[in-house]
Amino acid sequence: MSELSAEVRVQVARLRNLVIDVARCGALSSPLGALPHQELDPMEVQAIWWLKAESLLPVNVLADRLGGIALPRLSRLLDRLEDAKLVQRERSVRHDRRRVRVRLTEQGRALAERADTVVQERMARLLMPLGGEQRSALMDLLEGWVEALGCWNRAEEQAAEEADAESARATPHPRLAAVEDVGVTANAA
Repeated sequence: MSELSAEVRVQVARLRNLVIDVARCGALSSPLGALPHQELDPMEVQAIWWLKAESLLPVNVLADRLGGIALPRLSRLLDRLEDAKLVQRERSVRHDRRRVRVRLTEQGRALAERADTVVQERMARLLMPLGGEQRSALMDLLEGWVEALGCWNRAEEQAAEEADAESARATPHPRLAAVEDVGVTANAA
């Protein structure tokens, strides 16, 4: 943190103290925390909520959205959700069977809608202490912050997707590669 300007260090300290104060008021807990459901644990309900929010996610991105959980743990979680017919996994790139994306089923979407209703109610309770102009100003600030953060994230995600697509184009299908190798050998003879 030594490379930061004095102004930024002061702002970081203020933000830290504000986060602590907000937590003391009980408003910092995630609106996704402990969403009610009889058969699913909170992490499973959160996974469903994230899939509703983002439609189709690669497994590693879903792991990040769930707080960076380990992939073996996420795999077991997805097994349970698939057994409950709430999600389905699909291969994202024909040539790389390890790349898997997850999407909600109709039943999963219905559950996600119920979870989203709870999340929106919790968010409304967080915003209600502010007046209309304050709420608007807060939303404007947060949108600007998300936009500033999002530009970097979108550029990084787009670069990764382009690299994956390029890799898929550069790597021929194993059978085609074998046929091409035979053709080259036959032509060389």
